[in-house]
Amino acid sequence: MNKHEPIEIEGGLRLVYQEPKEYTRYYSIYHGQRYADSYFRRSPETLVEVATIFDCGYFIMEGETIIGGVLLKPHFMSDLFIVSPYKNYEGLANKLLNYVKKISSTEDKIIVREVVEEQLATYEQLGCKIQEVNVWMIRPTEPMKAILPEGYSSRAVLSEDADDIACLLMKAYSDNPAYKQIGTKENYLLHVNEFIDQHKHNKIMDECSRVVIDTHSNTIVGVCLHMEFEDYPLIMSLVVDPDHQKRGIGRYLLTHSIHSSSEGYPATRLSVIEDNTAIKLYEDLGFLKSKTIIDMYLEY
Repeated sequence: MNKHEPIEIEGGLRLVYQEPKEYTRYYSIYHGQRYADSYFRRSPETLVEVATIFDCGYFIMEGETIIGGVLLKPHFMSDLFIVSPYKNYEGLANKLLNYVKKISSTEDKIIVREVVEEQLATYEQLGCKIQEVNVWMIRPTEPMKAILPEGYSSRAVLSEDADDIACLLMKAYSDNPAYKQIGTKENYLLHVNEFIDQHKHNKIMDECSRVVIDTHSNTIVGVCLHMEFEDYPLIMSLVVDPDHQKRGIGRYLLTHSIHSSSEGYPATRLSVIEDNTAIKLYEDLGFLKSKTIIDMYLEY
């Protein structure tokens, strides 16, 4: 697959590769703005970053007319959009999936990322299955009193905490039936070190982010990590050790986050797996749910 050469697909259509900034002229309007409510914002700057990371953005051409766009490569398709007045989203998705099958090996499944709620039925009819369903949530920031339960202490995240936090993430996700797939310890170490290397330098993000320590065992039993994303705080990770849940640790971490974020931001956000029981806590604390965003897969 030579991404720089026009690619002929079914129905006389062509895929024409675009450099990320050029691709985002259409991507930010026909995908970003159209589905902004699903994500509680998807800024042009963020979409340039997405297009740059994947670097597989194609305009879909009918003759000399742009009828849509897609991020596409072997074993991967994401963010298909159509350009008015073109209407046949389902037919276009089918043609593209057929093409991805042709350029992918049969050993691995095809990942279809970030399907918006209104297109779920289309992909299910084309044989795709749900892998994970996520929902964005948002609430205003405001000064709040964060109450730490008895028997626990709290402090900022330190670089030497990375290994313990990675182990805690693995333990909490493994215990939560909402998580169908668990990453490796190395995956979570990379995630924690991203916060330490980049987002810890933001004073408010550093203050929002905390570890909670069991004073009896001196072990980390709760963590909340933040980043700034599209000018708002975003909770990267929030977990409590299964052995210490339902004691108010999660509520403490969230209220501390909302309070600390209010020093410089009007709102704070998070993304959560749809079946996660933590959603009730988030809603109890005033977080508003958006529509669902679905990762899917297609097997041969």
